[in-house]
Amino acid sequence: MKSSFFKHLLYILAISVAIAQRGNNREFDPSMMPKIGIIQGTVLDSLNGEPIEYASVSIISEADKTIVTGGLTKADGSFKIEELRLGRYSVAIQFIGYEKKEIGPLNVFPGERGGIEQKLGNIGLRISAIQMETVDVIEDAPAYIQTIDKQIFNVDKSLTVAGGTAEDALKKIPNVDVDIDGNISLRGDQNVTILIDGKPSGMTHGDRRAMVDNIPAAMIDRVEVISNPSAKYDPDGMGGIINIILKRGIFEGFNGNTSLSAGEYGKLNGSGMLNYRVGNWNLTGNGSYRLGNRFGDGSRLFNYVYTDSTRTLNQNTLTIHEPESISFRLGADYYLGSKNTFSLTSTFESHDKRDRTVIDYIQPAYGERNSVEWDKGSTMDLSFRYDRDFDEQERDFVFDITYNASVDEEIEEEVEEEDEIGEEHHHVEDGAHSHSDEKNSNIVILSDYTHPFGAKTILETGFKSTIKKFNTDLDYLYLPFAYNYQEDVHAAYATLSHKITDKLGLKLGARAEQVNTDASVKRNSPTSPDSVNVFTAIIDTAIAASPFSNPYFQIYPSAFLLYDISKNTKIQFGYSKRVNRPRRRALNPFPRSITDDSRIRNGNPFLRPEYSDVLEFNFFTNTKMMTFNTGLSYKRATDMIQWWDRDMVVIGNEEYEILTADNAGSAEQFVGHAMVNFRMMPFVNLTLNAYGWNSRTFGSGEPDLNGESRGIGGFGNMSLTVPGIAKLELTSRFRGKMKITYGHIPANATFDIAIQKSFFDRRLNVTLKINDLTNSGKFSIYTEQEIESIIGENYTQTMDAWRKRDRRTLSLVLNYNFGKLEQKRRWNREGMGGRGGGGGMMDMDY
Repeated sequence: MKSSFFKHLLYILAISVAIAQRGNNREFDPSMMPKIGIIQGTVLDSLNGEPIEYASVSIISEADKTIVTGGLTKADGSFKIEELRLGRYSVAIQFIGYEKKEIGPLNVFPGERGGIEQKLGNIGLRISAIQMETVDVIEDAPAYIQTIDKQIFNVDKSLTVAGGTAEDALKKIPNVDVDIDGNISLRGDQNVTILIDGKPSGMTHGDRRAMVDNIPAAMIDRVEVISNPSAKYDPDGMGGIINIILKRGIFEGFNGNTSLSAGEYGKLNGSGMLNYRVGNWNLTGNGSYRLGNRFGDGSRLFNYVYTDSTRTLNQNTLTIHEPESISFRLGADYYLGSKNTFSLTSTFESHDKRDRTVIDYIQPAYGERNSVEWDKGSTMDLSFRYDRDFDEQERDFVFDITYNASVDEEIEEEVEEEDEIGEEHHHVEDGAHSHSDEKNSNIVILSDYTHPFGAKTILETGFKSTIKKFNTDLDYLYLPFAYNYQEDVHAAYATLSHKITDKLGLKLGARAEQVNTDASVKRNSPTSPDSVNVFTAIIDTAIAASPFSNPYFQIYPSAFLLYDISKNTKIQFGYSKRVNRPRRRALNPFPRSITDDSRIRNGNPFLRPEYSDVLEFNFFTNTKMMTFNTGLSYKRATDMIQWWDRDMVVIGNEEYEILTADNAGSAEQFVGHAMVNFRMMPFVNLTLNAYGWNSRTFGSGEPDLNGESRGIGGFGNMSLTVPGIAKLELTSRFRGKMKITYGHIPANATFDIAIQKSFFDRRLNVTLKINDLTNSGKFSIYTEQEIESIIGENYTQTMDAWRKRDRRTLSLVLNYNFGKLEQKRRWNREGMGGRGGGGGMMDMDY
């Protein structure tokens, strides 16, 4: 009673001060009101009454509709917001997978209902339905958010990703696969666009299908996947778009986290993030150091079968990878009022990688051939973004400009057999040697405006310009060569969404692009001699055909139809036209390796883009116990880009086999997928995923470019939480036997396991994990093909090969969170899935 008396007395004094101010012709100052208000309650699941931990509670001032404070619910679902100034407030409660709950207005005044201590009691949240722009969530680890057009994966929810890279994170996403060379595919299709924060990035060397093993998982906030994008998005990547969104702090005050992991074979990963948010400013920074040593071995057996004899080539391989990298990311947001946000972000990454390869010739018994390849370089990204929100719901304007650049120096040479890693290298007198310098840059300028017309129609328009350059200078056997490529893409688009009835929605769109590409290959010295071996002969062939220019204009339409069978069950039909522009690696004419002439691979600088028309059907349903989605798609492509173009060349008296890329005829592909998540018990979460495809290529003038391929793949994840003790996670990926044009790829399965224990009110997490538990992660292939020789007898070539990238590895990961972990978000920014969140939402950055 005494406490209540003094609070009322303090309130009377504050009102007296306010009256005195007005008496002195001063404007009333609400900040003079005392901080004695309290709002408390308990958040529960409306169906089973279970408490919801970590739900976001926001306190909004009724005077100016801004968030004044907030917090997160505890393990029992309770929250208590104290030291509120007397006034009128509303409360917004949110948690992923549930509908947002708004309560108010509440009058935090003495004498009013509830008085200065508002007790809201039990507050039930309902599971959200799948709507055109809303999400349903699969909770627990790993956490998936499934919208009608994309899938979101929260990296921090997976134990087996801890201490890893973006490559490890992608392996935990249904329908996505990463092979042992780091090539990413979506439902079996490697024509996937990889973006960082919604844009091409120097961290992937500006290549839309780049590898991502240099991006630490600790820097990733979430990953978004969209399989059939509308005309709003870049049409690049016929398989779909994968957007990796890096972390950006959202908590009030000063906070952060740090992580350290160590594993067998010298693996080491350290990272940290700091965030400071006060007033109109939000500042964030993170950094990471990684040493990811890998040891991989393999075998290759070639048989060349002639009419009366067989020649055999048998090799064993050992590759030691020693990648070392360091990265930093700095960002700042400035909120000008409640409607304008200015953001500036910069990222820097430096890497130093050394690969040692040993090829042991068993038959013929040539002995060992040793080579070392160094790759040193750095990348830099700089991005500015402006967001303008309006009072009208769904109305939004965005302007973004990004510049990124990367430089790489690569050296490859043969070394003596007895040379050891870490010791001085001595050149073989007649050994091969190459040195290349590569420079890449991207400038992206985009603008997007969304305007609603009534409650049922939304128009979105925008433009985007991308200027891409990459240059490679190669010094091979002290002969200088250069390859230069530039691609300019200028696009304008519009999409129109209309709700025909309460159950039926339509979205139409079109994107127009003007593209200019120029490529050239040349020798930098006019006095260079003629070809001296097969590698220089390959380069000279490209020089003779140089330069190459290909300007073209194309319109990419899209159409989507969404029907609500019920509140929780939806079906979607979609059509889009896509393009597969040749990637950097497929264009570069320089051989990938100059030390192994038994398997020569190089790019084709004169590749044309590949076009496709995609039809897709999807079905979604969500209940308290289960989430299920499945879909079918059909793709018809022209000018299909094929990597398996086998050419034979003769240099001197020797015949060599070259594998390169070329445009084939036409192709068609059928793809199906299904994903189900079971939440049968509170502490058990099971996710199962399977996909399959069947492709046919036809109409090419070269027989080796025609053929069929088919295969199946899948993913499984089970997490078990024992309250107060530990959390266990088991994940698996499998690939069934895959048929390819001239052979097959055997089935393979891998397993990862991790266990995590939390300490100090969950601020410290200790994770023990094993990657590739059964040590079975490898790639195998068998091919058989008739070869037409140029200078001799035709023969049949068979290849039986396998290769591992790494061994089974045990790692320990420590993660510690510090600071004040209370969210303070702008009222018009909905966070996950909302506009402008996180500095790179897919809804606007293409």
